[in-house]
Amino acid sequence: MTSTPLATQFSYRDLAPRRTVLTRTLLWAWSGTLAVLIASAAGWSIAHGAGDWRVFASAGARVGTPELLAPPAAWQSFFYLPGAAWALAPFAHVPLATSFVVNGVLMLACAAIAGLIAARTYGLDRATAVGLYALWSPVVYAAAIIGQNAPFGLLLAQFAIAGMARNSVALTALPIGLLLYKPTYALPMIALLIVRSRWRELAAIAATALMWYGISVTATGGDWDWPSTWAHLLATFAAGDFSVNAPFAISLPGVLIRTGTSAMTAACIAFVVALVAAAALRRASSAEAGSAAALIGLALSPHAWAYDAALALPMIAYAAARLAEPARTRLLLGAAFIAPLFFASRQLNFNPLCLLVTGGAIAWCCARSWPAGERSRLGVPLR
Repeated sequence: MTSTPLATQFSYRDLAPRRTVLTRTLLWAWSGTLAVLIASAAGWSIAHGAGDWRVFASAGARVGTPELLAPPAAWQSFFYLPGAAWALAPFAHVPLATSFVVNGVLMLACAAIAGLIAARTYGLDRATAVGLYALWSPVVYAAAIIGQNAPFGLLLAQFAIAGMARNSVALTALPIGLLLYKPTYALPMIALLIVRSRWRELAAIAATALMWYGISVTATGGDWDWPSTWAHLLATFAAGDFSVNAPFAISLPGVLIRTGTSAMTAACIAFVVALVAAAALRRASSAEAGSAAALIGLALSPHAWAYDAALALPMIAYAAARLAEPARTRLLLGAAFIAPLFFASRQLNFNPLCLLVTGGAIAWCCARSWPAGERSRLGVPLR
């Protein structure tokens, strides 16, 4: 019988930590370099119209008048709740370039704060969580290139997940109520509360929705029937918006429609997935369910583009916190490698982020549907 030399045993034992250090170094070097490269395109974006930010700045200039929902030009269409435009009013009084930069800084700050909250909620170390959130390619893209607000939505969603984990009515309901500024972000969280019978939180959110209605009346110049005007605006420009942004779709309905599936069939498939997800969400812990709801909401959304993938971060962080090294760093590195591929969506005629969002959501639903004994046989090292 032969035995392994002691020196060889020590070399095997020392090799795994060294590989983990190398993988972590690669993760942060890759993520940091990408973030700097994406952020450096801010000047180019400003010179070419400031992306979606010019729409928001225009809405800030028209808020309080009927023109908010009757834009002079199609590109000025504001698809968020009308009341949200009041938050944009201050930006209408400064140069577009200045307001674009201010928004970008605020959005990156939102992502970093969301990372701090995630670290405490999931038990990740702060550096990992903040780095993951602030350097995530869709986050930097939203902040520095197109002037979007997905990182703010991420912050509110992460607050709500923390509230669910603490069983706090206020910390759950208030962020979700504010998240109604973009209904596609809020509705999955509201659906989760319904599935889990969280009636007090739902009552508080309903009260917030009434406040949104009143604020939106003032934002539209006193239009008490603004919901129908807003719905008409959405219906009028939805098809055009999809035709322009379709290659960047990350949701199951978006991908199905792009492949020639009818809208009705895509909706039916999404409904079946939603039913499976609802059963899984009832069984999950509060933090896991909240994180999964944000991801599933993206996967089933009729309107989800590359920058919306910021809302996938809570589930990625939750999964990372559940894994032991080196699996945790490998997961984060894999996500970091896939994320920036959305820049090639038009060339690929497909958004690779869909693999993370839709693929991840379906994988979670399947995993949660398996018996606990079967899940324990997967061989993935858990903490």
